[in-house]
Amino acid sequence: MRVAVVTPYYRESEAVLRQCLQSVAAQTFPVTHILVADGFPEDWVAEAAGRHIALPGQGHGDNGNLGRAIGCALAVAEGFDAIALLDADNWFLPNHIASLVSLHQQTGAAVCTSARSIHRPDGAFLDAHDPEANGVDFADTSCLLYWRPAFFLLPLWGQMPAQFGPICDRIMWAAIRSRKIATAHSGLPTMAFRSLYCVHYRGRGVEMPPGCKPPAEVEACLERWNALAEIERGRILLGR
Repeated sequence: MRVAVVTPYYRESEAVLRQCLQSVAAQTFPVTHILVADGFPEDWVAEAAGRHIALPGQGHGDNGNLGRAIGCALAVAEGFDAIALLDADNWFLPNHIASLVSLHQQTGAAVCTSARSIHRPDGAFLDAHDPEANGVDFADTSCLLYWRPAFFLLPLWGQMPAQFGPICDRIMWAAIRSRKIATAHSGLPTMAFRSLYCVHYRGRGVEMPPGCKPPAEVEACLERWNALAEIERGRILLGR
């Protein structure tokens, strides 16, 4: 059983990227890490990664979606049995992949998800368990592990309009649910999410970090999504 982890990256600091790479290398279940540079490749990343792809240009402004699609296409072509996604500013606990592989073996689910913990931009702990990422109403991009029966969903990362980048994970989750893909949720917060969203701080009554993203950005994107005709949303979810 072969598992790939796909990470698009775009000008993250070396410290942040190293934590991401080291967390994948430390998995108790062996994986291959595929890194996709969106216009700004780092030589040291190319040397450290199991696979490395450099996209041309200065970035595609789609929250890493093209990088995910291309990295996943490589993993599919190379015969991997399962594909996980990990954003470059997040990291996995050592048992993340192993726990999701075990969940798949127990349930046969085509998409397995973990919970997530919340951390400050510097990596400092904020909350042990985020109730939003419950694997029913929502699953974060970096919480997903796709198995072969769900690989047909992966091109959607590259097909969805770039304007919906800020809510790409919500659109992908809507596609999973609308197509009635079998899912299973571990409930274990094995993915560490580095948050710049104000809501995660305001809701917990703690000081917000500099550069925090207000809810308006995501809300405006959701409004644009909901304003689409139902048939148009359906086409996007089906990758048409």
